[in-house]
Amino acid sequence: MFKIKKEMWQGILLTFGVAVVAKLLAPYLPALGGETLAMFIGLGLGNTLFSDSRWGSGVKWSEKYPIEVGIAILGLTLTLSTIASLQWRGLLFILAIMMLTITFVMWIGQKVFHVDQKSSMLMAAGNAVCGSSAIASVAPAINADDNKRRTAVATVSLSGTALLLILPLIAPTLLHNNDLLMGALVGGTVQSVGQVVGTASLINQDVVTYATLFKMLRVILLSGVVIYMTHLVSKGSSETTTTAAKPKFKMPWFVTVFLIAVVINTLVPLPNVINHASHEISSFLGIVNLAGIGLNLKWQTIKQSGMQYMGYGLVTIIFQILIALSLIYLIW
Repeated sequence: MFKIKKEMWQGILLTFGVAVVAKLLAPYLPALGGETLAMFIGLGLGNTLFSDSRWGSGVKWSEKYPIEVGIAILGLTLTLSTIASLQWRGLLFILAIMMLTITFVMWIGQKVFHVDQKSSMLMAAGNAVCGSSAIASVAPAINADDNKRRTAVATVSLSGTALLLILPLIAPTLLHNNDLLMGALVGGTVQSVGQVVGTASLINQDVVTYATLFKMLRVILLSGVVIYMTHLVSKGSSETTTTAAKPKFKMPWFVTVFLIAVVINTLVPLPNVINHASHEISSFLGIVNLAGIGLNLKWQTIKQSGMQYMGYGLVTIIFQILIALSLIYLIW
């Protein structure tokens, strides 16, 4: 699974190099963050200086496997007490916004923007849970091809950047500077973990704490989303054919390890140095993933999706903001 062939090394080094540059630049461009910078730098380089096919195999490896390790390691930063700290209102809020987002994004994707079922699932998972990490978890479970995955990640990442710029401007006014509620808005809508922290940090540090807790609850529920979407694909297959065998769900190894790590960290609390190191490693591997996606994503793919996916992403974030604010006013 992780086997690296000789010809892959140059592409792997290129991808990690882009990730390192993005991480170093991130403090100077906090409005974008390392993930978005990595994708944009990769997109530029992958379509110009490094467009040759000899980089391809290594970049594809870097796009796929490091993020799986990152998701698994992320479990070491969480405990089941995360759920308890948000109380029943927080849990209800996250469950409601995730279910409504998944339902709406899948429906509007197929009915209004006319994308296929698997693409709408990837968009729904990415927006409802944790951006590229969720897409990386769902894609193999529903057998989505690489182009669908890359297009979804690019669209969700751009949507996350838009939220990063918008929420710090509107949250204090609409939620009367209530740190908990602003944390719920940011943690319940923004896609990647890095973007959540970046968005909240533009408000204040207390919002960062609350937003991270809400975000981690979404991450904890990732396995449920993977199972649900695999069930939908299996159900659709069984309805459209009588000869093909019904697909069997196999939990991705990294989701399983993630859940085990959460339980271990709950039962035997790990030292802060391990938690911090796990968070940093997971965050960096997420940047590597976006660098690989950018390097692999060609202008032709973006051109083919065009305004269709840009419109899809825009409508999705508008819905997320409106539904999150509505739920906050209803629940709190």
